[in-house]
Amino acid sequence: MSTVWLVALVSSALVQCLGWAWVGIGLRRVREGAAEAATLAGSPTSGEAPDGAADGVPISVVVAARDEADRLPALLDALAAQTHRPFEVVVVDDRSTDATAQRVTWRTTDFPVPLRLVSVAEGAPEAAGLPPKKHALERGAEATSFDRLAFTDADGRPGPGWLATLARVAAADARAPQETDAGAVLVGYGPMGREAGWLNRFARYETVQTAALAAAGIGGGRPWHAVGRNLSYPAALLDRLGGFGHSAGSLSGDDDLLVQEVARTGAAPVRYVWDARAAVPSPAPSDWRAFWRQKRRHASAGTHYPVGVLVALGLFHTANLVLWVSVPVVHLALGQPIGWGLLAGKLILQRSVVADVLDGLGDEPD
Repeated sequence: MSTVWLVALVSSALVQCLGWAWVGIGLRRVREGAAEAATLAGSPTSGEAPDGAADGVPISVVVAARDEADRLPALLDALAAQTHRPFEVVVVDDRSTDATAQRVTWRTTDFPVPLRLVSVAEGAPEAAGLPPKKHALERGAEATSFDRLAFTDADGRPGPGWLATLARVAAADARAPQETDAGAVLVGYGPMGREAGWLNRFARYETVQTAALAAAGIGGGRPWHAVGRNLSYPAALLDRLGGFGHSAGSLSGDDDLLVQEVARTGAAPVRYVWDARAAVPSPAPSDWRAFWRQKRRHASAGTHYPVGVLVALGLFHTANLVLWVSVPVVHLALGQPIGWGLLAGKLILQRSVVADVLDGLGDEPD
């Protein structure tokens, strides 16, 4: 039994260290790609103000909203403050029972760019054979005027340089030697807003760790994850994929399953937008019940992940759990304190990688 625990300790520490080293390498490739894109686009560094170099790349912002009358005004204010031109906003009222549609209608006359409302009738998603949000997003994409789409949620709060940054990355990708007719999928960071309490700390850490794994997957040539509140791709790409038919069996997954389908088919390059100005924060879950409800929704897409992705993620997280359990067991039961050194080494490596993400994407560490 002692040998089993020692093997579990050493193997889990090795898997974790190798995993975080792989993440670090993937992030380095993402940073190098971002620097190359900045050179191609003539972009300033992330600490400088947008220079408008990508003006002329039209963008259509698509927002699917259901019963979001309370949160939608703040998003519309954030979109109205965008520095990029030209762009438009299409809000899809997905069978709302509140004043969502009225909130949009009231803003159409004084909004600085075209703002349109698309209404989804009750029963329309079922008739289309799609989950509600995916049907709403398809309807919104069909109503746009521009090919480059940018997606966010009603609770998203993009900074004023969000669209300008996406446009510069898209423009740089179009000038790159490996350009494709479809254009690139741009995956952005979606941090949680800072508030008091341990739930908020945990949710924000879980979010930044997932962002590290997502960016590393893209840097390592294995895209697997994205967030729907900060995602951009051409409408032509959605047409080439046949809409969301590839993930019609999952209630969620309009982001990560789409990225995986693009990677599987080779339909377009996938880029991670390594720029603090492109982050789209949103509020963290208000309580543990809301947190687990959100995670269950995300897990519904996980059942459709490729086996290789599930195995890699399962091994990575299981090794982390085994390491934390085996360190005190080996010390207390076997009198071997070596595990604390292995755990410390793993934590130092992990902290350096996570700190790199926080620094590069403009988030605040605890």
